[in-house]
Amino acid sequence: MDTFTELTADRFPLIRDIGRNRTDNLYTHPDRILDYHVFLYVAEGSMQVIEEGTSYVVKEKEYLFLNKNQHHWGLPETPAETSWYWIHFNTLSDDRKDYNAYTPLPELEYYYPDHYEYRVALPKYGVAPIGTEQQFLSMIKEMQEPSIHKMTRISLNVFQFFLDLNAAAKDGPAGAAHRLTERVMAILAANLEQPFDAAHLQAQLNMNYSYISSSFKKSTGQTIVEAHTKLRLSKAIELMRSSSLNIAEISEQLGYQNPFYFSRVFKKVFGEPPSSFMRQFYRL
Repeated sequence: MDTFTELTADRFPLIRDIGRNRTDNLYTHPDRILDYHVFLYVAEGSMQVIEEGTSYVVKEKEYLFLNKNQHHWGLPETPAETSWYWIHFNTLSDDRKDYNAYTPLPELEYYYPDHYEYRVALPKYGVAPIGTEQQFLSMIKEMQEPSIHKMTRISLNVFQFFLDLNAAAKDGPAGAAHRLTERVMAILAANLEQPFDAAHLQAQLNMNYSYISSSFKKSTGQTIVEAHTKLRLSKAIELMRSSSLNIAEISEQLGYQNPFYFSRVFKKVFGEPPSSFMRQFYRL
């Protein structure tokens, strides 16, 4: 995936403005350098634009990100009756280079200390998701109406839209790896009450375990055993919330024969022992 930029999960983009345009004549994109990013979506026709010497032709239902502080311009090659939408936005400067490039796995529903410390890669160019134009019309309408926290709400809506772009990009060449990851997670989720069994996983998928393990690590940034452990601990939290079981009983139900070992694993992942975590669910 040719990446335009990376957002962090704990910071949303700051929107300057959103708009729509249509040309009745042959159009030439302005020659300029901006101090903000541009997201361009073509609803009808096609848009020609050059960024730092690289030429793009954005066709109908496609999008392109243009980087701030880079020279972009156009030739008189955008045909009449082309219509397009744009988002002008900035991202907060971020020196947190240690944030990882992998999103938390979908089956892990509970916060853990580094949950939001990851980056979201946005594709430079691609096909927009279905409903993009409707989203733009809604956001433009919101821009035109006075409301409390208007710009923050619009920024959050755009962040959600950018997350959808990131998700849609995974349907491309990396799609097979992501589908395998989903199958692995489904099998792990169905076997939470027992220790991890590589042979069982291999048999269920009818694939070599070394290949499964390598693909999973490349796709998620963590090992299958780490994912299985987090799934089991998420189940433990669910039991804390929905049952009257004590720590030892929860440990035993999830296949941990030693509750002290279970407590050590829990603290390593969530930053506190299960007894402390459990207190927040007590009702006075």
